[in-house]
Amino acid sequence: MLRLMRAACVLQFLVLVVGFQSARAEELTGILMVEISGLKDASGNVYIAVYDSDSSWLSDEVVLNQKVVIADALDGDLVRTELLLPLGNYALSVFYDQDGDGELKTNFIGMPKEPIALSNNAVAKFGPPKYSDAVFSLGAQPMIQSLSIKAP
Repeated sequence: MLRLMRAACVLQFLVLVVGFQSARAEELTGILMVEISGLKDASGNVYIAVYDSDSSWLSDEVVLNQKVVIADALDGDLVRTELLLPLGNYALSVFYDQDGDGELKTNFIGMPKEPIALSNNAVAKFGPPKYSDAVFSLGAQPMIQSLSIKAP
């Protein structure tokens, strides 16, 4: 009986430790600094969408959608902002909202009509860039993604 009670106590302790470690791992966040060049003379907003999978890449299914007011974030020639995200793999898409409506304008085949940038400065080749070209790994150390916004 004493053995059974000890085993139950050990099991409860292990469950608590594993549960605490799982909750602690979920709390770990990384700092992602996003620097966007090409907007020095711009006004209005840029929008940053954060994706965490190939299946959600460039869709409406985002981890985070961040509006950045250019005037508030302009630092010299760069628009800078900081994102806090759980540690993991991500890709970014950014667009400069030239007409101020909060939505990326596209043509009839889906090509952007407003300036855009993607993480790792991924480039379109006969269609949208692949998630694998834009993905990066955010760890415990702060990271910088330096993006060059390009006119369509």
